[in-house]
Amino acid sequence: MSEIIEYDGEIWQVDLFERGIPGRTAGYFIKGEDNSWMLIETGPASSLEIIFDAAKELNISYDNLKHIAVTHIHIDHAGGLGLLASYFKNAQMWVHEKGKKHMIDPSRLIEGAKAVHGLEKFNQYGDVLPVPEERINILNEGTKISLGGRILEVWEMPGHAKHHVCFFDHKTKGLFSGDAVGLYAPVLTKKLNHPVMRPATPGPDFNGELMKQDLYRLAQSDIRRIHFSHFGTSISPQIVIDIITGKLWFCLETAKKYLSEEYPFNKIQKELKERSEKELFPYLTDLDINCEVVEAELELIMDYRNTINGILNYLNYNAK
Repeated sequence: MSEIIEYDGEIWQVDLFERGIPGRTAGYFIKGEDNSWMLIETGPASSLEIIFDAAKELNISYDNLKHIAVTHIHIDHAGGLGLLASYFKNAQMWVHEKGKKHMIDPSRLIEGAKAVHGLEKFNQYGDVLPVPEERINILNEGTKISLGGRILEVWEMPGHAKHHVCFFDHKTKGLFSGDAVGLYAPVLTKKLNHPVMRPATPGPDFNGELMKQDLYRLAQSDIRRIHFSHFGTSISPQIVIDIITGKLWFCLETAKKYLSEEYPFNKIQKELKERSEKELFPYLTDLDINCEVVEAELELIMDYRNTINGILNYLNYNAK
């Protein structure tokens, strides 16, 4: 049985149990006005059976799943795209044009993921299979995907990665944000009564200036909710955008402070973790931190490794 949450507007969130961890990565099924369906985010290939179970539970037939789209091609979002293409043969597969070649031939994507995650963790994601070129549809700014009249519009958000997009649902004014608005911890957010988040700034493509522009654009838009790939949904989009913008600024400024020093990573990590502890730990006394979901969310929010590496890569590149 899949863990599914239904939201207003005929949207269903599926916990993809990335590497067996609950509340880490979500996929979203969206129902169109003609009983056609769309899936946003496949997760890794190891999530295949979960997607099958969720589709069965929602009475989605192989023929009715018309579109499978990913916000970007990192393997925790798109690693299962090639595998799903072999099962849902009538579905159109949607990828940003800058990610297309890596879905057709994922060899460089695989090597990059191994370098970032390590071989043991990478193997937990499952095999990344190629997507046949003729199955791939290109996503660009303004691309509109129609589900029987229900329109999802593509907004390019290249700050996280140059091949990153978000999907704006005109019916609900909801945004499927991928990693553009960072990582969100819904259980901690609910229990602590304030948004608990962390910026998503991994290398090699993170661009701080572009991410600021992305967040500024979103702050000016008419979004009514944000559906995070990591993880859950917020109905307070402006508050969330303000918070993640501030956290991004703090991370960048902290990294700049230590950039010219020896071993900057360790010093940046120490300061960012201390900041998070001040934010979270005084309020955790009433929580069961041994709860699997709470434990997983704390690990996600406190793990700054990829965040720091991406920021250092960005700052060092722009310092040249």
